[in-house]
Amino acid sequence: MENETIEQIPVEDLHVFRNHTFQVKDDEAMKALMESIRDKGIVLPLLAFTNEDGEPELISGHRRLWVARELRLETVPVIMKKVDRSEATLLMGISNFMNRQKVLPSERGFTYAAMLKALKADKNRENGTARDLLAKRLGEDARQISRFIRLTELIPDLLKLVDSGKLGLRPASELSYLSADTQAVIFQIYMETGTKPEMMSIKRMREIEEERDLDADEIRRLLAEQDGSKKAEEYKLVFYSPVLSAILKNCHSISEREDRIIRGLKLLEEQEKEWRAKREEEQRIRIEEIRKQNKEGGGDTYGG
Repeated sequence: MENETIEQIPVEDLHVFRNHTFQVKDDEAMKALMESIRDKGIVLPLLAFTNEDGEPELISGHRRLWVARELRLETVPVIMKKVDRSEATLLMGISNFMNRQKVLPSERGFTYAAMLKALKADKNRENGTARDLLAKRLGEDARQISRFIRLTELIPDLLKLVDSGKLGLRPASELSYLSADTQAVIFQIYMETGTKPEMMSIKRMREIEEERDLDADEIRRLLAEQDGSKKAEEYKLVFYSPVLSAILKNCHSISEREDRIIRGLKLLEEQEKEWRAKREEEQRIRIEEIRKQNKEGGGDTYGG
């Protein structure tokens, strides 16, 4: 093609793509790729373009470049594309989607975001919104693309849950609209109890955050209410009380809160027992005094 050439380029001269959105892991798949390249060499050329500094910058083939460096190869075959950075970004996403067996949700989200930004910057793009044009190029649903892009607004801990399959795309994309502080509390509750937020509770949190800040106790209550269990009513009793909230404010987990409440109840029970024993003793002494006074006066009220 007129806008590309195939060249043997020194490994040390190749630069990775700026803000590359895909991970390069030394995993089993990488070990298999290394064995293949050691046996047959690099069959599929890497893809690169000449960047703003006049240097070859990789578009696709970061895993092959990593192996080449590990095997200390001097040069690698590279297809040099004559494109600008915007088009290179689009090629980076498309080629990696095609060549990688597994793409993590986070990789998809950050890549979609980069591609969307590149399309918006392209003054020669077709008519239509950048999102719709991106969906057309990728053969994806535009709304699904938006959901993946929302993942880029998640805190890292929640994003890891999405990548591991423990948190679904739709609830995760809704969570991304919440503040980072609220997301952090939600993750902490998940680590403590395994409770994952459902769509109804997330939407309620969003509604509240449009008016005011959410505190940790309220987030716990909203999550506990998801199944309508008795436990949720217990949370209401504890966390709606300003006195109890003040007492428990330094407790950072459910177990700490429960422990402090139980210890407090036991202390009250012991104090109540002491109070009853004291009252009984006072009453006994008072009765003895009355009896003594009656005997000295010639009568005994309690004698019948």
